[in-house]
Amino acid sequence: MTSALLRRTLALGLALALFACDKPKTEEVIFGAIHENVHALEKKDVETVMATIHPDSPAYAGTREAVEAMFKMVDWKYTVSDLRIEEATPDEVKVSYKMRMEVVGEGSQFVSNIVEGVHTLRLDKGRWKIYKTLATKVTDLKGKPLFAAEPAPLPPAEQLPPGTAPAAPPAPPARATPPAK
Repeated sequence: MTSALLRRTLALGLALALFACDKPKTEEVIFGAIHENVHALEKKDVETVMATIHPDSPAYAGTREAVEAMFKMVDWKYTVSDLRIEEATPDEVKVSYKMRMEVVGEGSQFVSNIVEGVHTLRLDKGRWKIYKTLATKVTDLKGKPLFAAEPAPLPPAEQLPPGTAPAAPPAPPARATPPAK
């Protein structure tokens, strides 16, 4: 057996043992990563928020700017509950969650809400970090939906206001060379 294969086999065995034999500790570490993110958001600590986001996340590049803008517009009180591991591999974990986000103070354009969804966490240098988040349900505090999880279908073009019709699909690219015979 090559040393690379042996290392991978040992790493896989260690990860499986970690999940199988030490589930409470593993959950504590994974859930701790989510709680660290939420605590940093509540404290408006941009650096810690960024430290909880996986650097390979598709959203990583825009997260700092979005979080800084949000911090200027609103103060939130966060309460996370119902954390549950839905799927797990040695390198990725999907955790369902419920998060109550209450606006603190007056005059905000934002509405207090409850978000349900799934965080996908991946390992980064031995630490679990949020790779992506999917909000599956967002309601106000009384349970009234604030938006649908699935985008609403567009109305037919003739029902849209002038100048807002969807663009025609792009033309296929021109061929630089004639097709082979």
